[in-house]
Amino acid sequence: MRLNIKTTLKTLWWILVLVFIGFFLIGNLHRVETVIHQLPLSTIIYSICALAIGKLFLVAIMHQSLQQYQVKLSAQHCFIIYNLTQLGKYIPGSIWQFIGRIGLYKEAGLSNQAIRDTILLETFWVVFSALSLGLCLISITQYELLISLFSQLPSRLIIFAICIAGIVLLIASFGPWRNIILDYSRRLTYTPASLMISLFIWFSLGFSFWITLLPLSSIEIGLVYIIGLYALSYAVGFVVPFAPAGIGIRETILVFGLIPYLETNTSIILATLNRVFYITIEIALASIVMLLKYHTTSYK
Repeated sequence: MRLNIKTTLKTLWWILVLVFIGFFLIGNLHRVETVIHQLPLSTIIYSICALAIGKLFLVAIMHQSLQQYQVKLSAQHCFIIYNLTQLGKYIPGSIWQFIGRIGLYKEAGLSNQAIRDTILLETFWVVFSALSLGLCLISITQYELLISLFSQLPSRLIIFAICIAGIVLLIASFGPWRNIILDYSRRLTYTPASLMISLFIWFSLGFSFWITLLPLSSIEIGLVYIIGLYALSYAVGFVVPFAPAGIGIRETILVFGLIPYLETNTSIILATLNRVFYITIEIALASIVMLLKYHTTSYK
């Protein structure tokens, strides 16, 4: 019953996103054409290449999570498994990519425990690195705005937040889940390789968006800020339960983050264009994998 409700909500969200895109295109078709014409071909190529590199680094983080648990799968095998399952995240339900991954892992001989642990580790590395890096870079680049907002908060609200944080830490330290939390904290620790790969992921994906902003902005937009904004949008989009692949959520955060720099309709177009490029890369990589598998099978 709960699964049906979640699937229904995600389907409705998909419909809402598509309806919004439809009405936006109808009302802003001329603006869309103008924005696309203002983007040099070289910029589009660089953006797509950066997205492709980011996707390859995501495969690398998957490979690292397997190695962390001494699972011996080649980089090529990881490339095939990862890209065969990625499009499943757009199907309402948001579990199909994991179901596909589990099935392919079982074919490769992984145990249920290894499958659970490696997927959990990979997901944590990706999402936590996106969230922490995003918050850190935005705080560094927008510290004056944050200080202004913080100074406007009522002192009682700040004290309340500190108390809640203290209670959570107290429960984690002395509660019945203490050993489980500590155990998973040790197991989810970043390795030097996974940390570097995570940074490369967000640099590549953030750069892919930033480079498309430059021809359309009269105000300088910092690369560091956009990397942080993109990483944060990815993390929030990942954890929102009703948005498959964070679609609509990621774009909304990007648009709000660009309010000081670009006109809103332009931001919407560029954020949507980045998603189109992203999905195009995923389809291209999945097609390459399918062709490789077909070619390999036909010669057996």
